[in-house]
Amino acid sequence: MLRLSRRRLLQGAGAAGLVAAQPALAASSPALLVYDSRIPESAAFAAASANPARHDLAQGRLDPRRIAVIGRIEGLTRHSDYVALSLALRLQGMRRHDDRRLPPSISTRDHLFRWSLGREPQINRWG
Repeated sequence: MLRLSRRRLLQGAGAAGLVAAQPALAASSPALLVYDSRIPESAAFAAASANPARHDLAQGRLDPRRIAVIGRIEGLTRHSDYVALSLALRLQGMRRHDDRRLPPSISTRDHLFRWSLGREPQINRWG
């Protein structure tokens, strides 16, 4: 059962603010935001985003048909969820753009990763 305290809520808000300030990840808005509502930091990350396209991992798996039309996915999840998603999304043509582990001062209980996956642009090599 999720025990939400004031301290955990404030940590989550701090994590969301720190992660949103990362220039490499905040350069463009993602087509889909992935988070886990069972983790306060991840829920705060989703609440801080203005992106309406979201998927909560607590509600179930991503639908492969939904992934086929998405160009970019960003998330704040546990490392195990990130690894499983990145492997599945590679089969859909997605590649890693950025990933970083949150420092222990922000993520105390769960080893959280802020990540970004996207489709590589098609390059015409023949001119």
